[in-house]
Amino acid sequence: MSEKDEKSRLMDYSGKMYGEGEPSTVLQLRDWLEDPYEQVAELPSQRYASIDDGKLQMRRNTTDSIGDTIAYTDSSQSPIRLAKVAALSSLMLVSLVTSMFYIEESKDSYLVTSCKAGMKSITIEDISYCNRLAIELLGNIENKVYDEPINGTVRIKLVKTVISDTGKPYYVPVDDPVYIKPTKERTTKLKDMTKVEHLFTIDSLRNCTQMTLTAVPVGEDTCASVNLSYQCRSPAQDYSVVVALILLVVVYALIMTEIVHRTSAALLGASLGIAALSILNMRPDLEMILGWIDWETLALLMGMMLMVALLADSGFFDWAAVKMYEMSKGRIWVLITLLNVGTAVMSAFLDNVTTILLITPITITLCQVMHLDARKVILAMVMFSNIGGASTGIGDPPNVLIINSPLLNQYITFGKFTAHMMIGAFFCSITAYLYFWLMLKRSSSSLLVQDSEVQELLREAELWQRIADRSYIGTADETAVKDMLAGKAAHVKRLAEERLVTPTEVTETYKVNLPKLRAQYGIRDKGKLVKTATVLIVCIILFFIYSLPIIHTTPGEVAMAGAIALIIVIDHHDMEGLLHKVEWATLMFFAGLFILVECLGQLGLIGTLGEFAATLITNISPDYQLPAAISIIIWMAAIISAFIDNIPFTAGIIPVISQIVSETGLPLEPLVYALAFGACLGGNGTLIGASANVVAVGIAEEKGYKVSFFEFMKIGFPVMLVTVTTAHIYLLICHCWLEWGNH
Repeated sequence: MSEKDEKSRLMDYSGKMYGEGEPSTVLQLRDWLEDPYEQVAELPSQRYASIDDGKLQMRRNTTDSIGDTIAYTDSSQSPIRLAKVAALSSLMLVSLVTSMFYIEESKDSYLVTSCKAGMKSITIEDISYCNRLAIELLGNIENKVYDEPINGTVRIKLVKTVISDTGKPYYVPVDDPVYIKPTKERTTKLKDMTKVEHLFTIDSLRNCTQMTLTAVPVGEDTCASVNLSYQCRSPAQDYSVVVALILLVVVYALIMTEIVHRTSAALLGASLGIAALSILNMRPDLEMILGWIDWETLALLMGMMLMVALLADSGFFDWAAVKMYEMSKGRIWVLITLLNVGTAVMSAFLDNVTTILLITPITITLCQVMHLDARKVILAMVMFSNIGGASTGIGDPPNVLIINSPLLNQYITFGKFTAHMMIGAFFCSITAYLYFWLMLKRSSSSLLVQDSEVQELLREAELWQRIADRSYIGTADETAVKDMLAGKAAHVKRLAEERLVTPTEVTETYKVNLPKLRAQYGIRDKGKLVKTATVLIVCIILFFIYSLPIIHTTPGEVAMAGAIALIIVIDHHDMEGLLHKVEWATLMFFAGLFILVECLGQLGLIGTLGEFAATLITNISPDYQLPAAISIIIWMAAIISAFIDNIPFTAGIIPVISQIVSETGLPLEPLVYALAFGACLGGNGTLIGASANVVAVGIAEEKGYKVSFFEFMKIGFPVMLVTVTTAHIYLLICHCWLEWGNH
């Protein structure tokens, strides 16, 4: 638009807004602006005109949480939307077609026993397009392969049979051999055995008729029995990590820009991940894909969602909100402190997902009573939940994996782990609290939600000010118009400020509001409350003690059993209504995310990151290895866990830590605690960094409080940096200076 057209548009803006003709002079414009009270009352947001281009209009969009907001619609968006749908549909079609034309992955497995210099061999005849051969060894062996022969190891070698020009066969070694070492401990349970993998690179298949895998002991007394499986891989395997990075970037771009709902993005990413594996001749079958989903987590979520929904019907959450309001005496920061401390303590002894499911409904009710922005309060609460969950062995899923890992649990007990983690988590909670205090305490008014009329006035003042700022100053009339528009903006802003709700007013109305709230929000069905509370308390007790050896159940099983028992006990008949209260979008998001992250692991992304960290640590001077290892592991775990779900990441890094310890002689405990702190606290970095984040945001959206990816990251990432820095300093002091537990 030319400067002349822009100037003309701003001059006649007021007339176009009301459709009453253009004010031809400055005097007419002054008459139109001089009664701001009347103009404010009559100004309908549906009739706002454009300030950017002729196509953009404003409309009223009413939400349950904040009131009336202005949303922008653009008639030119239709082609963009069609292009988006076409592009995403094309990606989905590509993933579907790819899966159709590639067969499912199959591995040939053999039980190989090699003792006392005896050679065992396996012939591989189907070698078409076999430029890579992946082998997997499962047995009572160490969790790494050696490049050099060591007494007591078994050599695994790949040889190809080639036909010479004269027609005679001869044997050519393929790649360098590897060596595995049996352990002294013996077990017959497959789940307790160690699995190692290796990839042989085949330079050429010309005139090759078959290949042979051989296992030969090094030393007369060596004996090993392993389950050996192999599979041919595509040459494109060399680029699998790059493919994984591209896939991760695409999915995060969809989630961050909110082009589609995060559930759709996760499911599309899972489909593309399966397609990528298919192209690399690693297509998983349906049984394997379903095995990638953490059904334990989904069962826990669904069971708790059902029990929380039934508990809400009794009026418990409304009653609890009034009690907390009474405890805070209407003081905003006292209430936020109570919520954060209570959430952190509960998350230390329950898993943080269960805590969020129980506390979030109470928080939303309290925010509505006190005119607080529920989004900010919920975000603070979920971050303290992740901090509290880091303090014990059962508070966060990564800690559960560490405590139950066969590689670690013989060295790190539940009590020892909790003692180290709880002290560090306490310091982290203090620094996080100080951060929120500095960010929110000085501007408590930013936590308040104003009514729709005040918001309308503030938006109108902003609109008038924007028009004034864009006005050109040339002639005297143009200067006068700019001054009058600025005066209009200032006057409307003063009207809004006179009606603003302040923190002082919220506190002062406490005594007036409390009797009304007691009368309005109480227990609606005491019988249902007693039954629901009884079942829920039993479930919580089982959550506490499920890690004991005599208890053979899991939190997911407890949650589902509790939900079923509760439905039977209270004789609930409205099953459709109850199932409507389950957040299916959240459950589907987790399912897609689990598959996506497992695909990234199969493509080698997580393993490559672990190997990079191991190489980096082992190449550092021994004098500085321990502080360097702690620093690398905690920050790598934190940053990666912010963008990749911390459960599969932790599972993939545990063997790497064991390998680092065996190769460098570093103490195990500091590295394990660095991993735990990084994985748990890193979850605060982004919306999908931790399960509790997704659950809390899902509940908030159900109540009308939408939290975008960037809104979460704006608060969460600084909190992650502050708390991880605190944990980092704590570990350096305890294990590099005080040498606590360095065995």
